[in-house]
Amino acid sequence: MKIIDLTMRLKTGFPVFPGYPVPIVHRWTSIEEHGYYSNLLMLVEHTATHVDAPAHFVENGATIDEVPLDRFMGEAILVDATSLEPRSPIPAELIEKAAENTGLSGKIVLFHTGYDKKAGTPQWHDHPVIGDEAAELLVSRGVKAVGIDAPSPDNEPFPAHKKLLPRGIPIYENLTNLDKLVGMGVFEFYGIPLAIQRGSASPVRAFAILRE
Repeated sequence: MKIIDLTMRLKTGFPVFPGYPVPIVHRWTSIEEHGYYSNLLMLVEHTATHVDAPAHFVENGATIDEVPLDRFMGEAILVDATSLEPRSPIPAELIEKAAENTGLSGKIVLFHTGYDKKAGTPQWHDHPVIGDEAAELLVSRGVKAVGIDAPSPDNEPFPAHKKLLPRGIPIYENLTNLDKLVGMGVFEFYGIPLAIQRGSASPVRAFAILRE
């Protein structure tokens, strides 16, 4: 098998969605001074590669520690949206085409935009988006989770968040290396969150497994 790491490095100064504090990873102890090494982390839950829980947009929705673990792993497919114009909605037909040999039910659907390479630049938020039509398709076909290599699957008024999260469909943001999965068909995806009590999201270590 081959493992593809889909996780951005969590570090001081990592770019964040507007309104969030910039994360800090600060050395707290050192082997030289204390005999052991540790870091202090100061960050919002929605930092670097992370997954949103329903509670992020749904009042009294499931928090990250309440979402069943099986939602964070399973068979996945890739939708290649790199040919789309900035900020354009991802067509439902593009999703259908990517899933024509596999179906969507029970799948984790990852969207490759290439905007992980633009993190922190003025163009970072100009990625293609999951609009109403695509979000409704994903919900109606019973997908398990959705992910994208951009800071969000949508822009205000956040149609993807408002359609997917109320149906218990977690949303992964800031994935990377999705270009390595183009043309791979069905693969295994894992992105396990921390069990943050009452958390609206959690950083994850996301990866794909390709089995020969």
